[in-house]
Amino acid sequence: MKIKDLYLEIVGELVKRADAERAKLDKYYHKTAGHKSYGIKTAELEELIKKHRNTFKQLSLQEKLDLSRMFFESGFSEQSTFGIVVLAQGAKEMKPSDFDFLDELANCLNNWGTTDGFSLYVIQPLLMAYPNETLDLLEKWNKSDNLWKRRASVVVFTRKVGMSGKFTDEALVLCDNLIWDKEDMVRKGVGWALKDCMRGDREKVLNYVKWLRQKGVSAVITLYAIRDLKGKERKEILDIKP
Repeated sequence: MKIKDLYLEIVGELVKRADAERAKLDKYYHKTAGHKSYGIKTAELEELIKKHRNTFKQLSLQEKLDLSRMFFESGFSEQSTFGIVVLAQGAKEMKPSDFDFLDELANCLNNWGTTDGFSLYVIQPLLMAYPNETLDLLEKWNKSDNLWKRRASVVVFTRKVGMSGKFTDEALVLCDNLIWDKEDMVRKGVGWALKDCMRGDREKVLNYVKWLRQKGVSAVITLYAIRDLKGKERKEILDIKP
């Protein structure tokens, strides 16, 4: 099956399951330019993805890249989810020579869900495989005018990457560049990254968060960063004033 035909087949299946009322609700939670949704329930979307997963595995890397571009350029969150699945399957085949493509594709990010999925399932594996080249890409995104690229530049350091403690210093540098960011979604990304990096390098990140409290950085960042803390330890952080 040609890639374009496969794409149109999947889009047709998505359109059949569209729910206008749920789409309106989804729009309420994603008040960002360019974001679109069919309003499909998560379980239905997962069922569709499962149906096509084996087909995606059989595609060449170039076919995966071409198909993912079609999904991302649509602007629909459900299509972007398909794009992430396709890219994630090709992540082990990608090399730094594909990073220009990923940089271009990241211009299509238009909501926090797609951004986070892209960061976790596509960029994280590449960070582990090609740390220097991936960090160069993240540094570029960190300075971007695109708020979703800035969010992605730090969200990459959440979950298993943050907990590994392998990239704490790099994560703190990139987070520090965004502590005064005007976008709420970027600040929340910074807080999330700090929370998970604290699990991998507790003392270093905890001291950094204390410094942020002293600087008077947005509570959006520091409160998210200390979500794991409880009792006396949490109170000590909250008691720190600028």
